[in-house]
Amino acid sequence: MKKRICIVSVMLAMTLGMTACGNVIPDLSAAEMQAVGEYAAITLMKYDEDHQSRLVDLELVAQVEEQRREQAEIQRQEEEEAANQESTGMRPTEDTPVIGVDGVPEGQPLSMEEALNLPEGVTITYREVAVCDSYPEGEENFFSMLATDGNRFLVLKFDLYNGSGQDQSIDILSQGAAFKVTANGNVTRRALTTMLLDDLTIYKGSVAAGSSTETVVVVEVQSSVADNLSSLSLNLNNDSKTYTAQFF
Repeated sequence: MKKRICIVSVMLAMTLGMTACGNVIPDLSAAEMQAVGEYAAITLMKYDEDHQSRLVDLELVAQVEEQRREQAEIQRQEEEEAANQESTGMRPTEDTPVIGVDGVPEGQPLSMEEALNLPEGVTITYREVAVCDSYPEGEENFFSMLATDGNRFLVLKFDLYNGSGQDQSIDILSQGAAFKVTANGNVTRRALTTMLLDDLTIYKGSVAAGSSTETVVVVEVQSSVADNLSSLSLNLNNDSKTYTAQFF
């Protein structure tokens, strides 16, 4: 009897609590609405056993969000430094290579594999770039990112191939590498940090021996730039390691 009374009391308290809250929905900005939608999508897929999610597990979301904040702060500082250098007529230091006595930059250029500390026998190859308004594309995808008005995504696709003869674990997420893409020679954007499993900038997973997996680097640029690509390059900074590639 006491148990029944307790249950009824709890139900009444919940009902009163819901009544007190009312039906007022707070106004949310577009960014807040997108964040709520992403979190809801991730949560739904986490508990859907029949759905093969392409998103990072919830336990990695905190790490991704932390990287987003760090990258936003780094980008803000870089923009301030660039503005100060332009006002004084100086070029950014990273654009001024150290030239040796033979007239070429000092130091042997690193490969992308070396810059990302990939295991021996694992290679990464640029394949193509896709221009789209959302990624991943297709109605079958439970979750996709939408470009903001007036912009489009550049999705650079890379193949990770494991030729080592044994399964290899790859962890780029913990390295905090910074990826920048330059389009048409003068439009540079830092890669977006997404929550997709094929995002190379935060990739963490295993590649079976003798197999390859597709990974992507996604940036958002003006539609006028994306629709008229004349050149494309990538700059990768990982601690003290730097890699630069001109794709076309």
